[in-house]
Amino acid sequence: MEAPRPPEPPGSPRPEDARRCPNCGALATADAEWCGQCFTALPPPGMEAAARAGGSRADPAGADRSRGDPPAEGVTPSPPAQPAQARAPTWPCTTCGHDNPIELDACSVCGTSFAAVMRSDERPAEVDPKDALVASLIFPGLGHRKLGRPLDGFARGALFAIMCTLAIILAFAPGSGVLKAMFALYLLLALAVYAGSAWEAYRMAGGAPAWASTRQLLWTTAAIVIVSVLVLALSVITVAKR
Repeated sequence: MEAPRPPEPPGSPRPEDARRCPNCGALATADAEWCGQCFTALPPPGMEAAARAGGSRADPAGADRSRGDPPAEGVTPSPPAQPAQARAPTWPCTTCGHDNPIELDACSVCGTSFAAVMRSDERPAEVDPKDALVASLIFPGLGHRKLGRPLDGFARGALFAIMCTLAIILAFAPGSGVLKAMFALYLLLALAVYAGSAWEAYRMAGGAPAWASTRQLLWTTAAIVIVSVLVLALSVITVAKR
């Protein structure tokens, strides 16, 4: 008389529901997504059933590979299934859409910071375009701040303030043709930043993108300051030698 089988422990996979990991062969439950031994991603149960059906058609002798049965004579055994290679984790750039490796802190295409991904789900502030225009006319950058873009507003306000300061300094500097030309140039640039920021804030309130990124404006501001300091230093040295 055959001895009764001991009861299976709760939570153990039943024979009809058991699945095997394609990498290490360990048993897993029917609803498992990862192997508990080697942490390999398991294919969906429907794909496994299709693979087993295909294997049975390729092997008419019905040899069970999981038990190690040899194939029948004259039948070519099907190659073992290769484990699917997991895709390397990436993060999408919110500006250009490029997929970047997870270890990068900024987009390799446009330079957008990884922190922008965390802010992508935030809804932009709903501001009337006329209100954004009026705020920017008061001072460049205030309209961008009203739109929830404080860094963009800071970059435009800083560039406008530096242009005005340099123009005032050059207006009272002891004159040379170069300094007068630079005064006119900085005055025009200050007016361009003033009008451009106001019009940009008006367009952004309507859903249009910014004309320039914060990084580009900050680099432009730094370059203008360096060039201005060099020109003023050369002018002072030239006047002192006379």
